[in-house]
Amino acid sequence: MSDLLTPRPDYDDDDSRTRAVWGLVALAIIAVLIVVVLLLIGGSSHHGAQTPTDLSQLPTTVPTSSAPPSSPAASSPAGSSPATSGAPTSGSTSPVPTSTANPCPTPGACPVAGDAGQLVAAVNAFRTGHGRAPATGAVSPQAQQCALSQGNGPACAPSFAWEPVPTQDGAKAVELIAGRGGDWLLDPAMTSFSVGWAYAPGTGYECAIVKIRS
Repeated sequence: MSDLLTPRPDYDDDDSRTRAVWGLVALAIIAVLIVVVLLLIGGSSHHGAQTPTDLSQLPTTVPTSSAPPSSPAASSPAGSSPATSGAPTSGSTSPVPTSTANPCPTPGACPVAGDAGQLVAAVNAFRTGHGRAPATGAVSPQAQQCALSQGNGPACAPSFAWEPVPTQDGAKAVELIAGRGGDWLLDPAMTSFSVGWAYAPGTGYECAIVKIRS
């Protein structure tokens, strides 16, 4: 009768407590694992971020910006125009025609108007290049006739030089005349002169210089 009244050990309660403790331990482990996983994920994202630039890599000097080039209009004085490189200077001549075409309207020889070969400029360039003063020069019908007559006749008086040239080139004509006697072109008493051009088929261009002395 006493055995029936003695309380029996509650083995079921002990088992419940044990299971509860292990459940808490498992939950704690799971929580720790979650925290570790979150830390790892957060750390990997920070590793991929761009790191700050090291101050030692920054330039020590600030580059200076170059000033924009000034326009020709802004640099030129008001009211002036820029000089051209092709402008002739004292004692120089511009390029001359090199055509060998026949300018005559008829089959025979003819005088050629003007001074396209720049013979006046070539004479004065030769004079100033040898220390002589330039003389006044111009085209004249007298010198044209002297060129057409190939240095013969009264049109060539009082003193003349006649020269055939392949093209209407005054500089070449002066070179040839000076080769036979440059003193004639450097005469200090020559105050003025006239020039003329002609063309003769089979011969080409011809020129004459008629000297006028003081």
